[in-house]
Amino acid sequence: MPGAGLVSRFGASGPTTSVVVSVYNQMRELELVLAALAAQSDLAFDVILADDGSMPPAAQLAERLAPSLPFAVRHVWQPDEGFCKARIQNVAALSTSSELLIFLDGDCIPFRDLVAVYRRRALPGEFLAGSVVDLDVATSRALTPASVRSGAHESAVGLGARCVLARRHFVNWWHRGRRQRRPRIRGGNFAVAADLFNAVNGFDEIYCGYGKEDTDLRDRMRNAGAHGISLWTSARATHLSRKLSPSAARRSPEVLYEQGRVLVRARIGLDGHQV
Repeated sequence: MPGAGLVSRFGASGPTTSVVVSVYNQMRELELVLAALAAQSDLAFDVILADDGSMPPAAQLAERLAPSLPFAVRHVWQPDEGFCKARIQNVAALSTSSELLIFLDGDCIPFRDLVAVYRRRALPGEFLAGSVVDLDVATSRALTPASVRSGAHESAVGLGARCVLARRHFVNWWHRGRRQRRPRIRGGNFAVAADLFNAVNGFDEIYCGYGKEDTDLRDRMRNAGAHGISLWTSARATHLSRKLSPSAARRSPEVLYEQGRVLVRARIGLDGHQV
């Protein structure tokens, strides 16, 4: 497929990179995510925990695990005022000068080559869409930090799921650069060049209390001239069963979303924070 040979334009060593992990009260899940990050084939990154009001804060877990982790971990926290992932992710992005931002949810366990894939395929002014595969309850319960480091979550993704990823990747590729809503983006696993993220003013915090902040960001990045790079078959993560930790009910943001589809910059974004 065209584009398969793209390489980074950030220089021979690739882009400086931060992995932003959104967190809310799921400490076991976060420990599994950190174990998967510690097993990455490319360790040229740091981690920022974007904590949307966990009590106790996720910093306590990070401090306990820090001596065993091969990367630096920082923690940013805000009080729990309902689902406000967009705001704390903006705060996390403002805390780093990295050229590439990788966004993961705190219950999405990355494959061990995820950072390497994103860093290799990253381009200035572009975003990269990875994939998320749901695990079943039994597999989710059985995972441990040790089994994650050995890739147990990867082997749990069967042929059927891999075929689904290939089909969706093809649809993304087929509509590349033409349809605004492609490539499809999953908020639990994607990456964006920091210059593009800054140009569109980050996540729109008008979505606090709602969902869809990820698709809104995708639309605005497309409006800014980015095409998006589909990596559904190569930048993969697994999502722990939603039956174990179902998402909180959120109001529909359809009116806000439709109003924002023509925008480039977030209505309430990075520029609303003092750095």
